[in-house]
Amino acid sequence: MNTMGEARNGMRWIRVDLHLHTPASEDYAEPNVSYLDILQEAERRGLEIIAFTDHNTVAGYEQFQREIEFLTTLEKAGRLTGEEEARLAEYRRLLAKITVLPGFEFTSHFGAHILGIFPPNRPLSLIEATLLQLGIPAESLKGGVCSVANTRHVTEAYEIIHRAGGIVIAAHANGPNGVITETLRMGTSGQARVAVTQSPYLHALEFINFYTDHEKFTSPGFYNGKTEHYERRMFCIQGSDAHRLRRLAESDAQATHRHGIGDRYFEALLPDRSFEALKALFSSQDFDRVRVPKRDQKQWSLDVARFSGSTDRQLLRAVADPSAAAALWPDVAALANIGGGVLIVGCDPGGKVIGVERPDQITEALRQSVVDHLTPAPYLSFELMHYEGRDVIRVEVKANEPPPYVGSNGTVYVRRDSETVAANRSEIIQLCRQAIAAGEPSPLDNGETLELPRSGVEIVASQRRGGTWVYEVRDLRTTAGVTRDRAQGLWAYAIGRHEDLREGRIDLQSQVRWRGRLGLWRAYRQGSRVKYDLVHRDQNGVIDHIFYGVSDWGLGEAWMSLLNEAGTRVETDTADFDQEETVEAPPPPSEIETWGERRVRWRGRGGLVRISVDNEGQPRFDLVMKDKETGVVQEYNNVPREKLSDAWLALIRVARPRTGIEVVSATRNEEGEWLYVFRNLRTGDVSSAPWRLQDIEPGTVREYAARMFHQDMPLDHEKVRWWGNIGYLRPMRSQVDLVYVDEQGVTHVYYAARREELTGEWRELLQLYGE
Repeated sequence: MNTMGEARNGMRWIRVDLHLHTPASEDYAEPNVSYLDILQEAERRGLEIIAFTDHNTVAGYEQFQREIEFLTTLEKAGRLTGEEEARLAEYRRLLAKITVLPGFEFTSHFGAHILGIFPPNRPLSLIEATLLQLGIPAESLKGGVCSVANTRHVTEAYEIIHRAGGIVIAAHANGPNGVITETLRMGTSGQARVAVTQSPYLHALEFINFYTDHEKFTSPGFYNGKTEHYERRMFCIQGSDAHRLRRLAESDAQATHRHGIGDRYFEALLPDRSFEALKALFSSQDFDRVRVPKRDQKQWSLDVARFSGSTDRQLLRAVADPSAAAALWPDVAALANIGGGVLIVGCDPGGKVIGVERPDQITEALRQSVVDHLTPAPYLSFELMHYEGRDVIRVEVKANEPPPYVGSNGTVYVRRDSETVAANRSEIIQLCRQAIAAGEPSPLDNGETLELPRSGVEIVASQRRGGTWVYEVRDLRTTAGVTRDRAQGLWAYAIGRHEDLREGRIDLQSQVRWRGRLGLWRAYRQGSRVKYDLVHRDQNGVIDHIFYGVSDWGLGEAWMSLLNEAGTRVETDTADFDQEETVEAPPPPSEIETWGERRVRWRGRGGLVRISVDNEGQPRFDLVMKDKETGVVQEYNNVPREKLSDAWLALIRVARPRTGIEVVSATRNEEGEWLYVFRNLRTGDVSSAPWRLQDIEPGTVREYAARMFHQDMPLDHEKVRWWGNIGYLRPMRSQVDLVYVDEQGVTHVYYAARREELTGEWRELLQLYGE
């Protein structure tokens, strides 16, 4: 849908997404994303008006503003570094194109969510005052928490936000925590549903599944003003409810909050991209000035393809004319030889949408070139898609006969490392074996299906990006985009073995002991436990799965039968694995009892001594300041947080290390069992469900963190070597337990952080103490 070319009476179509979360929301999926990243992604998606709507807070918008103000202050003082200068210039460039509105997603009394959106010149203190009126506790105003008790009811909240000058939108009204869904779920009267959808203080209803939900009350079409008791026609829009930058692939079934920025937007015909113009529209009856684009699953898939780039089964190609399209037949051959895939014509490999100008001629040229050059010719399905204002062609390649598909030049093409290349001898042999075996039962095929182990990792795919190998590693979930230098522990071990195989340094076939289609490659001792590298081959004898570092506790009967056979030689391996593996033993308590030490952490003339908590639970800060002329140090003790300037807060705030694990919470259930929630500091992910102690494998980092958490908390500050509000305890050979007290006075312990991965203040901390 082209938003740029159409205009009416001095107005133009502007793309809007009013439902974006930031890392200030506690459930944000990518906590290391910056506000500049968010604006850059909004620009990529063609958005011109966006709103930061974090859960029950405007802290995200506040942090966004503070960063720009801080850079501006440095600029005025002539103290900008080159990197900071470039960052400020990029902010200014983006804000000249995109209007960013402050707002929040409010949780009402019975759980329904409401968006409140305000003009960018509104003081944030006034918006926070509105949140207080809505019943958000003062201590939760900065927390971005999803659930808050004893807040205002829906219709009361509409009026409060409206009287405060905001735009009022019922968030995902027909989805979870939506005003329509909640009235249906709770079985309330029809009058209640009328009240929450027809309120005079409500500007719009936000819908999910905009074009696919056809139920009576949950369809946008129901609120067209023609239904009895629902005579007020409503503006019906959609928003992304984005908790990450970009939409996840459908294959990532474990993920929550799948949508990214700009995935679900609407377009408004406005005279300018201002809050005032948008609110005037929602206060009018000009319903034809709002439109919602219709997108199907293939367009979502195209989004993922664009942003992840070409892989073995999907290719992006920019084609200018039919002759260029005719040259794509090797790509088609390569896809057919791996069983099929998708070719997108009209996007360059970097994801930029170029479009095609003569789609019918390009389609025919590609079809004819495949017929002329390939034997046999695979089945091609062509679909013209209007995407991001341009025409692109989606070509689905299906292998309708066994491989190999051979080119007219005698070459067999395959996909290797996300590139189309000529097959080598071993690849041609494998393709021929598949053809010979097609339709015939293999003597190896005993009817058993593959039962995946429940521990260990598997290298699912690999590709080279800009000279760097990137691996897709399947653990308990699938994680894409792992490079060798970022991988640690078991992942690093698996990638190392995979690279040995790829480079021919290991003869796998000679080292595997087979039992039917299951094979044992290697058994080795890791700490007190035995680990296995396991192999599986398909019915044609081709190895299709390798599992690294598997524990026997998660294996099925067939695998256990293989392992229990006599003659298994167990090697000794000293590799230090990550999350699933053993952690080093900490030093004996006697070695750390006298450790307590505290040093000032300076930045310029200001220094932080410590953060404590008073009897009312409020943080207090002990600070020092050097006199500019004499260098004399002045102490300022027990300073409350509200007295701190942005410069002091910048000193206090330290980013979490990107290594180790944190116990986010430890609670008991009704049976008295301890339940733990962990944060993986490498990814920032928080456990989707609590862990019971008996479900945690002994000797792992999780088990270590859970055990030491009970020993450490509440923390004895005399056993920590402090540098301001960060410190460490129990240093081990390659790992260390770190401590951080945040600006709210909350203590965080980061267990088993790897020394070589620490950066910034954390590395300086260890260097300061000679570790």
